[in-house]
Amino acid sequence: MYDKVLRYNIDRERKGIAYITSEQDKIVLEKMTKEINEHCGTNIHYLAEIDFYCIHNSGEIMAQYLNRFQSESVRGFLIPQIVSDKVEDCDKIVLHSYLHFKDSDEYISGPNEPAPAHIYVRYDNAFRKLKPKRLKTDLLLLAHNPRDAFYLPFTMRMLASWKIPEMETVLISYYDSNNITEKSVDLPEMTENCFPPLSFIRRELRFTAIDGLKYYPSERTIGMIRKCIDEPDKDVSSAAKKALAYIEKHSTKSLKDAKKNENYVD
Repeated sequence: MYDKVLRYNIDRERKGIAYITSEQDKIVLEKMTKEINEHCGTNIHYLAEIDFYCIHNSGEIMAQYLNRFQSESVRGFLIPQIVSDKVEDCDKIVLHSYLHFKDSDEYISGPNEPAPAHIYVRYDNAFRKLKPKRLKTDLLLLAHNPRDAFYLPFTMRMLASWKIPEMETVLISYYDSNNITEKSVDLPEMTENCFPPLSFIRRELRFTAIDGLKYYPSERTIGMIRKCIDEPDKDVSSAAKKALAYIEKHSTKSLKDAKKNENYVD
């Protein structure tokens, strides 16, 4: 028996209001679900079902169909299953698909367009689950872009936890997030009707910076985090306190690592 949420999402998909898909994508989806049903003994026909169920052994088929879809929304639905089934080189598949999304019209929403959160959150969760250290150079390139850093917060914190020196520089740049401009996140000068607005991106990147800098304890970074405790934004203050608590808990190892950093002042 279908879950009420699933029924609701299927109904939205049937009416074409869940996301925009081309007629070509509908044909590809029909072919893909038919192959999955024959291979896995299932009876699915909608993306809502792919999103709702974990269909074991369907990931390889979805990976083969991934690049046949035009819609980034549809492609995003396939990523969790590809990762769940641990398809060969799925980390590279996810990265290439994200870069495809990054070059698409759906990467940035306009005033009257749906926000792409339902797309980028799937990639963020995939990178966090895979922990693909062999792709750290590619992920660092994404980290340097404020919009990608905003879209992939879990991925950014994962990179920080790897204690890559270059990532510390990126986090420090996001600490003073007011320096982030409309141009750096590909927004037009008038951002009131765009999602996310610049103010929201700046705030979220501040949290990413505070949380990530706990892995790079030095006199400089600890001082930066401490300054946030007295900020009027209670969420920022709370994040700073948690970061300092982490540093204190891991002080022995952390401070040894910090002394290797040229920014450390004994």
